[in-house]
Amino acid sequence: MKRHYIFASHGTLARGVLDSVELILGKQADISTLCAYVEEQRDLTEQVSELMQRIPDEEEVVVITDIFAGSVNNEFVRFLQRPRFHLVAGLNLPLVIDLLISSDEPDTGKLIEEALISSRESIQYCNYTISSAMQADKDF
Repeated sequence: MKRHYIFASHGTLARGVLDSVELILGKQADISTLCAYVEEQRDLTEQVSELMQRIPDEEEVVVITDIFAGSVNNEFVRFLQRPRFHLVAGLNLPLVIDLLISSDEPDTGKLIEEALISSRESIQYCNYTISSAMQADKDF
């Protein structure tokens, strides 16, 4: 089954994440971006509806928004009853890369859960992490 991704954010974060992904992994198919509030005349509800209408109901869609319960995320919440629809909040590069490099996983729920675990582990306070690692090396 075909899997589509939508990166959605306030401002241009979504486009920037896609640019970075393509720099690292190469050109990607089936990924759309939604950069809300960039064009004053564009209504967010209409933008989301237009984007979702482009994806057939029988195909899978994974939407990754920037902020849980933010206006962009809330616009996609209305699609939670749609079959094969997955909504994730917390758009970041490690999460997206994990999802894309593991795209052969047929169970999208499992794919998302594993990518979330991995991306959480990539968030580090480097001062502490490196200091702790250096201390551990001294202890051996």
